[in-house]
Amino acid sequence: MEDFEIMTDSSANLTPDLVEEAQIDVIPLTCLTDAGEMPAYDDKTVFDGHAFYDKLRQTGPIKTSMINCAQFTQAFEPVIRAGKNILYVAMSSGISGTCGAAIQAAADLMKKYPGRVIRVVDTLAASFGEGIFALKASMLRAAQVSLDSTFEWAEINKRRMCQFFTVDDLMFLHKGGRISTLTARIGTLANIKPLLMGNSEGKIVSCGKVIGRKKSLMALADLFDKHAEENGEDIVAIAHGDCEKDALFLADLLRKKRPLKDVLIRCYEPGTGSHVGPGAVALFFFSPVAVK
Repeated sequence: MEDFEIMTDSSANLTPDLVEEAQIDVIPLTCLTDAGEMPAYDDKTVFDGHAFYDKLRQTGPIKTSMINCAQFTQAFEPVIRAGKNILYVAMSSGISGTCGAAIQAAADLMKKYPGRVIRVVDTLAASFGEGIFALKASMLRAAQVSLDSTFEWAEINKRRMCQFFTVDDLMFLHKGGRISTLTARIGTLANIKPLLMGNSEGKIVSCGKVIGRKKSLMALADLFDKHAEENGEDIVAIAHGDCEKDALFLADLLRKKRPLKDVLIRCYEPGTGSHVGPGAVALFFFSPVAVK
């Protein structure tokens, strides 16, 4: 059975322990802070989520820089030159040009190295909505599933990935260009908490609003109950912007809805976290059918 490398970008929210266990390579986006450029992922450094989000609370949103074609070429070419193929699991083309840059770099390298293959999955997702596909690809590879069959599985199943989240301050998403001015306005009323989701185009849209933080977390659990698979066997994940207690509260609500094996909980990595802001809580899971 063919061997292939699995690569993704830092938006996938995979921490070094998950990356090492699944044998996945991560290409980092760049955060543009007042202290200079900072990679959104570094396997040699423990990400201090509390310090990062405290800084955002003081300064507001910071800019991020996508991975360009040259950076992808630099990451892909040594693998291709060594005679291996690549599955690249990309963040949504609906919110970043990163996926398009990966596709262009892949096309150029496959011309340069005939016979080598780079498959790029546009997950239409970010954070764990993207990362879960990288983890699932690793499981399929371990089961000796081919590159093309793994790619096909991801393409068939990517619209079953549910991405629901709530934020404390919509202006982080608005200033980062992730949502429109109109969508951002729903957060201007006192204590209104927005519910957002990734749609079928991989874009962030509003799907409701509630009054109060606790009710927003309960609403996420209700969405899980409505859309999640019945058996609770697949990966369920929560990302949070330095609000672990809220993430744990949500996880407890989910376990009352389904007999879950486990809930993967991690702090939002800095690239995506720069756009969702402190206090964001996001829920990712598979539905039996597409819900976007």
